[in-house]
Amino acid sequence: MLYHDLQSLRIFLMACELRSMSKAAERLNIALSAASRRLNLLEEEAGVVLIKRRPHGIEPTAAGITMMNYAREVLRLGEKLRGNLDEHRSGIRGYIRICASSSVLIQCLARELSEFLRQNPQVKLDLEERPSLSTIEAVLNKQADIGIIVRGFEAEGLSVIDYAGDRLVVALPSGHPLADRDELRFEDILEEEFVALESGTAVHRLLSSRASEIARSMKIRVQVRSFEVMTVMIGQGLGIGILPECTAQPLADAMGLKLVTLAEPWARRDYAICVMSLDDLDAPCRRLVEFLTASERAVSA
Repeated sequence: MLYHDLQSLRIFLMACELRSMSKAAERLNIALSAASRRLNLLEEEAGVVLIKRRPHGIEPTAAGITMMNYAREVLRLGEKLRGNLDEHRSGIRGYIRICASSSVLIQCLARELSEFLRQNPQVKLDLEERPSLSTIEAVLNKQADIGIIVRGFEAEGLSVIDYAGDRLVVALPSGHPLADRDELRFEDILEEEFVALESGTAVHRLLSSRASEIARSMKIRVQVRSFEVMTVMIGQGLGIGILPECTAQPLADAMGLKLVTLAEPWARRDYAICVMSLDDLDAPCRRLVEFLTASERAVSA
């Protein structure tokens, strides 16, 4: 086992290529005595003569030629390592754990993450879909580096940054008596039976809260875990539903549903990015946050 360093290999390789120890020392900007001492130590470690000194300069022995080939490969790997570490420091290369709600993913995040990865092919993402409350817990418990949530949840202990948003609409079967309306107030539909998301989701919490504020309750007939299943149930006539417009539109087209504007100021929902600390983010995470919050993408609250 040779316990050499990269600088000793660099001096040895340069001296052999230039056929001169003095020229190698000058090229590498080190003292000739220091260069010679490093080369002597390298030969001692190898236990074999690596160069022969000739009147016209130096030349490698057979063992020296083997060492030259080895040195070139080691130095190449050293340069590659330095480059890769530079990429980690700049955020070009790295690993990011993200949790996000399904609303955010469908509305804009999936598209923007795809673009980010095209621009940063050396960054790897671990993406998990979670409700907003669970996403906040994942960031607090350091199970995720970045969380993207629907605003309205307590995020104490986290740094929260504005991101984007969506609008809620009412999804109805095409033959429903209210399907011809241009818009609906929340009060207009509270006598209807609902297909709703599970209780921990941002949409369910919002609707339950708004119903309580006007001393009403929602008549939930079916409760499901995804927007896709929700629209299937609505299409089968099991109730109506409220969901984000961007999410609803392609599903509604596929299921033959009618989407009607929900005419409430709170139907506009804002998204946010949450992290433990902006100052402590590593370079790849900071690079992603800056990408997502770029002025042409961000929607202020």
